[in-house]
Amino acid sequence: MHEFKQLILGPVSIAYYAAAEFFALLALVLSLWLHSQKRDTTAPSTPAKFSFMFLVMDNIKRIFVGQIALFLIFRFTSEILGKQLNMITAVGIGFALSFGLDKFIQFLKEKTTFFNVDRSKITTPPNP
Repeated sequence: MHEFKQLILGPVSIAYYAAAEFFALLALVLSLWLHSQKRDTTAPSTPAKFSFMFLVMDNIKRIFVGQIALFLIFRFTSEILGKQLNMITAVGIGFALSFGLDKFIQFLKEKTTFFNVDRSKITTPPNP
C-alpha cells in the first residue's frame, strides 16, 4: 500500500498537494474574476451586478477540470521541470493553466456543446 501511495503522490505529501492546490486555485479564481470584469452586462445571460456565486456556478466545469489538471501537473512537476514542486511554481502553474484553459475552452465552445449551460437556473431570481 505504501508503494501505491508513493506512485500516486510521488515525492510530496498530501498536505503539500493541498497547499499547492490552494495557491493555484487562488490564481485560477483571480484569473476568472479578472476575466469577468470584461463581461457584457447588457447580455441577457449575465447579471448586471457582479455576483461571485454566478461566477463560480457559470465556471464550475472549468474549475473542476482545472483541479484535475492541477493535480496531474503537480504530480509530474519533478519529472517535467526537473525540480520539486514549490508554492511559487504552484501559483505560476495556476495562472498558466487558467490562460491555457481559456484558450482550450474557447475552442470547445466553438466546436462542441460541452460548455452550453442553462443560465436561467442561475440568473433567474427565486420566487418570493
